[in-house]
Amino acid sequence: MSKLRLTLACWDYDRTRALADGRVTPEGIDLNLVPLHVEETFFRMLRNREFDAAEMSLSSYSVSLMRDDPAFIAIPVFPSRFFRHSCIFVSAKSGIREPKDLIGKRIGTPEFQMTAPVWIRGILAEHYGVPVDSVTYYTGGEEEPGRSEKIKLDLPPSIKVVPIGPTNIRSCRGTVSRPSRGRPRPLDRAAAPAAPAAAPASSRAPPTCPRASRRACCAAPGSRSPLSR
Repeated sequence: MSKLRLTLACWDYDRTRALADGRVTPEGIDLNLVPLHVEETFFRMLRNREFDAAEMSLSSYSVSLMRDDPAFIAIPVFPSRFFRHSCIFVSAKSGIREPKDLIGKRIGTPEFQMTAPVWIRGILAEHYGVPVDSVTYYTGGEEEPGRSEKIKLDLPPSIKVVPIGPTNIRSCRGTVSRPSRGRPRPLDRAAAPAAPAAAPASSRAPPTCPRASRRACCAAPGSRSPLSR
């Protein structure tokens, strides 16, 4: 019997590297593992269903379940695990000294519905008394312009989200953001759940993500300090 041929898009994690180098072979499967940065994987899978299976944003997957015809089925495999408490930065000039100081402020984030900011909003609301609707969220690209939500939002009127726009990249300088670099001091040591893998109902191969081969970096540039307790 011939093996089932599957293409899997996933970042090069230490926990998945054995699949990439052949040390582990899935039984009955001829696996083509495509190592892509997560933002490209998510974009191509959510917009175009390009792969048989892929690492998937937990928040985007959850939103997709609310559609009339959900396109994905999640499986209990968690390739990415991360402490999101370490991903909150503020401007050193902002006067923000504790989480509650964020109330009424502007928060910059690449996308409102992406997984990392979802966890961060939950952490701030549940553990630090910062209601989700107590701030204004500015969304868009930081390293490059034109970033938009991967899937359409349908939010309550109390949630304020303002797109930065297709030509601006630093409109949120000095506000809270999700960095992929720097040496943050964590708010807490509590473990953060992970993002699942997902498989689409079907696959095809339209054009690739305009941010191909780049992982979005969303740290506010310039002077900054980590949000502390």
